[in-house]
Amino acid sequence: KRIVESMTDSITSGEKKEVEDSTKQIVKKAALAVGSLKETEFDIRFNPDVFSPGVIHPKDNLNFKKECQLVQDAADFLITVQIPAFIRDCLDHSTAPMDGATLADAIHNRGINMRYLGKITEMLGKVPQLEYVYVIAVSEVVMRSAKHLFTLFLQGMDMLSLSCSISHFLNCLLSSCPTPSCTVPDQIHKKRSRNRSKKTTSKTSPLTPTDSVEWANLSPKSLWAQIKTEAKSYFDWNLTADSIDAFVELINLNKITLLRSFCQKTGVQIMLREYQFDNKTVQSFSEEDIVNMYPIVKHINPRATDAYNFYTTGQSKIQQGFLKDGYELISEALNLLNNVYGAMHPEIAQCLRMLARLNYIMGDHMEAMSCQQKAVLMSERVNGIDHPYTITEYTHLALYCFANTQVSTALKLLYRARYLALLV
Repeated sequence: KRIVESMTDSITSGEKKEVEDSTKQIVKKAALAVGSLKETEFDIRFNPDVFSPGVIHPKDNLNFKKECQLVQDAADFLITVQIPAFIRDCLDHSTAPMDGATLADAIHNRGINMRYLGKITEMLGKVPQLEYVYVIAVSEVVMRSAKHLFTLFLQGMDMLSLSCSISHFLNCLLSSCPTPSCTVPDQIHKKRSRNRSKKTTSKTSPLTPTDSVEWANLSPKSLWAQIKTEAKSYFDWNLTADSIDAFVELINLNKITLLRSFCQKTGVQIMLREYQFDNKTVQSFSEEDIVNMYPIVKHINPRATDAYNFYTTGQSKIQQGFLKDGYELISEALNLLNNVYGAMHPEIAQCLRMLARLNYIMGDHMEAMSCQQKAVLMSERVNGIDHPYTITEYTHLALYCFANTQVSTALKLLYRARYLALLV
């Protein structure tokens, strides 16, 4: 508006009014073209419920067609622009997901919803160089479908049958045993009350056993049939395998990797021991193997804005070749992160890794190794010993150890990184 006013300052009042009117017309047409909800400015808002089958929209909503069109345009943009861009990033290795969680992060960073995972998997299948990403994507589709079914499976489950039912579900999902059996707790068969004529007004305890044992009827065949249906309806992905053994053979993946992925998604904690998945006579999991369940909460991590600005500015300086300036900016970002987050945080580990890399490039190998050791210890604590970021930290530390002539230590670190990379 200011530009228009400055352009028309010298024009007479009548002509100025005409220019203003024509400008309003141009803005109005542009707003209509992009599907804006207001005529005077670009106000684009997405209503995620326009295509939800359970939501009834008012008949007098004039913007309903616009809202539908906006969502369709956004979906077209994701399929035609964003998803091919993600595939290109994978091809030039600027994005290299190592497991389902890092794949989900990479997809979300490009504004793509996880429900497009089937479409992404379909496109990845056409690129032979990206077979490793394709395997991760297929396993992610199956494990997410299994998670949806597991949530329904646990609905109305009483506390006494929880460990039995979870172990039975895991046996149906991952064990090669065709007919896994489960022991139903004895309390389920007992009557809740000897005197049924008395009416109780108190709330039923979650520990009170129910008479329903439908969960015990689940079989591997029925579960995998449900997974196929769920993968098709939710992700629009056709799963050809109808059992765990056929699926593992199809994508050439370890069952322990699938178990890790499933437990991370559902919050199931299991006993740390060697599980025999391939024995067709003995089932893999028992009631004692289920240790705990914890809630999975989706949230957005708050960001230290000033530190982030310093970090990104430092990165751009490094790309321009000003390593010393970049080093100072990233050191300042590290100080700010320590003040905001405290001693331990994933972003601090990332900052330490960048500083170690800069020290290595500038020839200070001892300082590089010192920074990287801190990054490794921090990543193990905040991310976990089997997290992809921790594996990356191990490989970097191995390089810096080798630069400091600690060859045997470097080899041990690389073996450790390789073992974890194969595991996840």
